[in-house]
Amino acid sequence: MRVIGCVVLMTALCGCSKPSLIPNTKVADTKTNREILQVLESYRRAMEKKDAAKVLSLVHPTYRDERSGAREGGDLDYTGVRRVLANRFKLADRVRYRIEYQRLRMRGREALVDAWVDATFVYRQPDVTPRWERLADYNRFHLLHVDGRWQIISGL
Repeated sequence: MRVIGCVVLMTALCGCSKPSLIPNTKVADTKTNREILQVLESYRRAMEKKDAAKVLSLVHPTYRDERSGAREGGDLDYTGVRRVLANRFKLADRVRYRIEYQRLRMRGREALVDAWVDATFVYRQPDVTPRWERLADYNRFHLLHVDGRWQIISGL
């Protein structure tokens, strides 16, 4: 009877254990989740290096975002991403871009990643003293798995 009690107790304890998380995130540690976050980490590093070509390599040609381009005049598509990056990278120096991954959900070949984004940089404008800027807010990255790789389709 004691043995059965121990087996039941061990089963209950093991069954209640939390899944392991990818370090420094709130995202379950799976192969697919790691692949998705690797794409976003590549994006993050490219932003810090102001590497527009690398950012564009991570963006799907069907990219569409109704929120990101608001400061530049409305919706943003792939061509708009190229233009916005070129303009912003010309004006920014000492970029620090941090992403805290909060949640990742799958919908078929799509992934939604909720994150806290915190960007600081020195912003330069003609005839104005350069100044530090900080943009921090919750963001949702939307990725699509196509041709064996994940690409961003909205949320930059």
